Amino acid sequence: MKKSLLLAGCAIAAAFVMTGCMSTNTNDAAAAVSYKVKAPVFTANVVAGKAVVAGEATVHNLFGIISWGPTAFADDAFVSVDNGASLLPFKLAMPADLAKQAASYNACAKAKADVILAAKYKLDIADYFVYKTIKCKVSGYPGTVKGIK
Repeated sequence: MKKSLLLAGCAIAAAFVMTGCMSTNTNDAAAAVSYKVKAPVFTANVVAGKAVVAGEATVHNLFGIISWGPTAFADDAFVSVDNGASLLPFKLAMPADLAKQAASYNACAKAKADVILAAKYKLDIADYFVYKTIKCKVSGYPGTVKGIK
């Protein structure tokens, strides 16, 4: 009798452990919504200057993480290639990208322009394993936005 009660108790315990709860959410009453959003297309009316403008910047980097040097940057001057997912909640800026953005800002500030057209970047990188110096020179034609269509 003890063995059968023990066996029945083990069977009931196994049934409680091996079964689980499951919820099912059905949405039969609603149909899928299909819509198309057409984004507005804006184009900038940019007037190019005749003279070539140049700018330069130097960024110092320690351990590939800590960067210092210029304090003013052109945010959309250079779009870097995203090299995959990151474990960090923010994107680290690469020192070469910072140098390009700072050089673009310096060139735009000198020419009082909004953008540099046909920009050419020249990078000189001195890498000493833990310390790196990136010198960037940019040249191109100044462009000024006169309106948006």
